Amino acid sequence: MKRRILVILVAALASLVSIPVGDTDFRITLGIIVMVAGIQIFSIDKVIGFSFWTGLAVCLARIAYAAVIGINITPLLIGSYFLEIFFYLGYGIIYHFAIANIRTKYPVPLVVSLVLCDFGGNSLEYLMRFFYASEVWSDTSLLTLLLAALTRSVVIVLLVWILKRFGPKSIRTEEVVES
Repeated sequence: MKRRILVILVAALASLVSIPVGDTDFRITLGIIVMVAGIQIFSIDKVIGFSFWTGLAVCLARIAYAAVIGINITPLLIGSYFLEIFFYLGYGIIYHFAIANIRTKYPVPLVVSLVLCDFGGNSLEYLMRFFYASEVWSDTSLLTLLLAALTRSVVIVLLVWILKRFGPKSIRTEEVVES
């Protein structure tokens, strides 16, 4: 339980770091990278619920940060931040079916599965923004979403590999038992 809460809090803080993609309003944030790396490293089960709580923590962290730096908190801004929960939730749902519960003899490579999760989560968020009539991603292309998904997925795989190889001993052990 402590590890789950720690991953959620670190993901919420990491989500405040973002990298713009091209000339669009779309940004790559580090929150999802921390969440998925935590799932991989600590073998977190019940990924769908975990991703929802992480998305909610990310949303609340961004609202708090906006308030601290003096941005006018409006219902439109809060609604826009709450739509990001759908990205995390969509990612978790697809992760549950594409990675966590795969029992096939020939699984899809992890990077490809993570790209699918990322792209699916972004697509769900994009759809919800469309229904919300948000113009935030009006200039974001399919290629931008795919490049962001690939970039994040490669970073996740590298981060997990580095932490399992060179990280603290508690991470390097093969079988980490969730408390």
